[in-house]
Amino acid sequence: MRDPIIEELFPERTSIPLDQIFSSSLPDQNVPELDDFMRGGDLLHSPDYLKGDYDLSYSLSHYGQSFFPTSYSRRSLIHLQLLCSVTFNRNHYTKRTGLPSFLMAQTFFGKGVLRYEGKEYTLTPDDLFIIDCRKAHEYFAADENGWGYRFIHFDGPTMQDYFTPILSNRNVQFSFDKDSRYQSLFKELILTNYGNELNKEIITNRILTDMITEILCQLPQYQNTEYPRVISDLCDYLENYFLEKLTLDQIAEHCSLSKFYMSREFKKYVGKSIFSYIIDLRIAFAQRLLRYSDMSINEISEQVGFEDHNGFYRAFRQREDMSPSEYRKYWRTF
Repeated sequence: MRDPIIEELFPERTSIPLDQIFSSSLPDQNVPELDDFMRGGDLLHSPDYLKGDYDLSYSLSHYGQSFFPTSYSRRSLIHLQLLCSVTFNRNHYTKRTGLPSFLMAQTFFGKGVLRYEGKEYTLTPDDLFIIDCRKAHEYFAADENGWGYRFIHFDGPTMQDYFTPILSNRNVQFSFDKDSRYQSLFKELILTNYGNELNKEIITNRILTDMITEILCQLPQYQNTEYPRVISDLCDYLENYFLEKLTLDQIAEHCSLSKFYMSREFKKYVGKSIFSYIIDLRIAFAQRLLRYSDMSINEISEQVGFEDHNGFYRAFRQREDMSPSEYRKYWRTF
């Protein structure tokens, strides 16, 4: 089964058995179907991608391109490492850890299974997963007819921050149909990198960022939907009383809810715990005081509801990657 996207972009292209590509490492080997970008050790020849336990036999490659990003791209941009589309046979599997790469893979044929971070995901056409390959992972075909998926290996200095909210939801599986913006972006990614334009690394950074944004927009905390009334009322209550010393029992009593039900539903819809939400409100208030008041940092800590100054310092640094004094100095230079 060929990849519909590759058929659309390159209707004359011939799919090639992977074992033929592996045997075609010499530039002058007479394999007419192999394009220049698929020979010379590019496609899947990087030893990093072949570390681990895997079975790639009896599989057809529809498209493949590996990348050698510049030092600027590696240092500053989200950059491509490998871009492929392959249909694997029913025995296909990969089991690996410690690869310095992120992986997005979208099924276009058959069925596969991903095991990652203690969870198992079943992947059918249009399903996509995104994982940090530094962590242990395995995925394999789960269909008698095999499994076809297009995939992108990539990395960048901001990727850990992008991935944190995805992993915090304990779900790395998403779905994008043929009319989705994600799939349009995938086509743009291929066409941008098919040529030799000098600005393609910068454009690639934009496309990959947009693709990740499409994934983030499927997370509950980023969806533009209204909370249930009880959650909306709870948020209003917290925003009015976050400076006070609150307990779960007090909050639950105010809402006339079980504290266990309340905590579960709040995390489900808001994407964080009640107390994490309270701390975020306190830190946001502290930021305003640091910028626009002459209060000491200890005074601000107490003003925003922290009884422990060290606790305020840790919470502030965790959220802002700088201390309260560094934050004040930074903003007062403007």
